[in-house]
Amino acid sequence: MATSDKSRAEYEKRVNRVIDHIQAHRAEELSLEELAGVAAFSPFHFHRVFKSITGENLREFIQRVRLETAASHLTQRPHADILEIALENGFSSASAFARAFKERFGMSASTWRNGGAQVSKACQADRKPGEVVRKPRKAAACAPGHDGSSSGTDAREDEEETMNVTVKTLPSYRVAYIRSVGPYGPSGSVGEAWQRLMRWASARDLWTADRICLGIAHDNPHVTEPAKCRHDAAIVIPEGFKTGGDVNVTDVAGGKYAASAFVGDARAIGTAWDRLFGEWLPQSGYQPDHRPCFELYQGEFHDPKTNGFRCELCLPVRAL
Repeated sequence: MATSDKSRAEYEKRVNRVIDHIQAHRAEELSLEELAGVAAFSPFHFHRVFKSITGENLREFIQRVRLETAASHLTQRPHADILEIALENGFSSASAFARAFKERFGMSASTWRNGGAQVSKACQADRKPGEVVRKPRKAAACAPGHDGSSSGTDAREDEEETMNVTVKTLPSYRVAYIRSVGPYGPSGSVGEAWQRLMRWASARDLWTADRICLGIAHDNPHVTEPAKCRHDAAIVIPEGFKTGGDVNVTDVAGGKYAASAFVGDARAIGTAWDRLFGEWLPQSGYQPDHRPCFELYQGEFHDPKTNGFRCELCLPVRAL
């Protein structure tokens, strides 16, 4: 087995261990920290790892497992109390279960038990994807293109789109930064923070041709509510440099990072991060470390004509 296949198999084994744990402990509180510990991954990055392997958000997956198991129990145990089934599957009250069940299956639990389940099965072909009853699935045994289920065209396309990633050791950086809180993207608070940082740094002769800047994302926008996502626009400063006002100073830890070159605009960078986590990481032989991810910008990184920029996506890693 190739190294990349072994690496992905290890990721899938760990994620499947979490899936088994979720299924066995549906009635309990399931925190991100606990589940990351089951997988032996960093809590900071585990939600992304989980989604890259299963294709599902961790929170949504847990809710789906609970609801679909409860739906099965409603028909398999016709004499069991509905509240009993709800509590066994992690719902704190009858009302919470009723709301979630109707949203998921389009009917009440009692209607489901009294024949609605059969109607649902008969109409699956006409339902929206989110309304189809599915069994909790395990991570695939092999990556796409290795199990015979994908076409040769898909395999060639995947090969052509392989990311150029270099694992290297970066130094620690002392940075001045301006933090924004709000949705990531080309407009809004992130762009405003960078404009403020540029004005501040230019006034202090720091915005030079050989400057090093970091864009530090502290939250995963697939998990954290957009209005609460934190981002630091940062510039490397000399040791002992004094700042003030709304500009703060911190140290960004050095160490081993997977670095992927990016050229494009702000609308495309989220997709590039998802590919780094979803395509490269599971077959790399590495796992995410606890340090934050950041984008590394050097020199004149922005093209005002196209509004594009170039940087390196830096993902902290350690051996799997």
